[in-house]
Amino acid sequence: MERAAQRTARRGTYDIGERRYTPFLGSLSEEAREELLSIGSPRQYPPGAKILVEGTPGDCLMLLGAGYVKVTRKRANGHEGLIAIRAVGDVIGEMAVIDDVPRSATVTAGQDIDVHVVQRRAMRRFLGRYPEATLQIVRLGNRRLRSANSWRIVFGEFPVHVRLARVLAELAEHHGKHLGSRTLICVELTQAELAALIGSKERAVQKALEEFREAGTVETGYREIAVLEPDRLRAIGLLPPIGR
Repeated sequence: MERAAQRTARRGTYDIGERRYTPFLGSLSEEAREELLSIGSPRQYPPGAKILVEGTPGDCLMLLGAGYVKVTRKRANGHEGLIAIRAVGDVIGEMAVIDDVPRSATVTAGQDIDVHVVQRRAMRRFLGRYPEATLQIVRLGNRRLRSANSWRIVFGEFPVHVRLARVLAELAEHHGKHLGSRTLICVELTQAELAALIGSKERAVQKALEEFREAGTVETGYREIAVLEPDRLRAIGLLPPIGR
């Protein structure tokens, strides 16, 4: 019974914690990538700067060249909840540019960041010249939708420690830096933000982190998490070991 549940968990939530992730810029041909960067205007933002704001017009998109950003949405209580992390090579703000709708989320710099800002008209002309980029935008949207659907399954069927193990495994894989036997997650997150990511209460996240620390799976500091046993963490999250 337990093995069957694990197979179902892995099949139904394949996009969570998976390793086959290529940022938008990396998915383009060299010619298309150079052309896209040439029509953008470089800008820099400090940590904490809100570079896109939920509900505002989508007059441009941004290509992230350095650093990472936090994507948040307003909850029913008016507070913002973290829904995603975007890093180097990712595109942000593309939905509002393509759909002519207001921004669906707020994007905040997590550290000093460099971006290329591409205005709506310029982006649409670019997409007309490079159909491959249009296809990659569609694929990006599909991947994010599959990931969101996978997380809905996780939220409804699995306990907090499984959900937390999955998100930490994903963060370590995509935003981790190997330091000897440790993998430092290079994204500063509060426990409240972790709770928002996995759809739980902050106290439950605290308890799960305590269990992971006691087991020697992770170690934590102020807004800092390092993974010590990645395969054990993935096993807790019902994910296949790295390399499989």
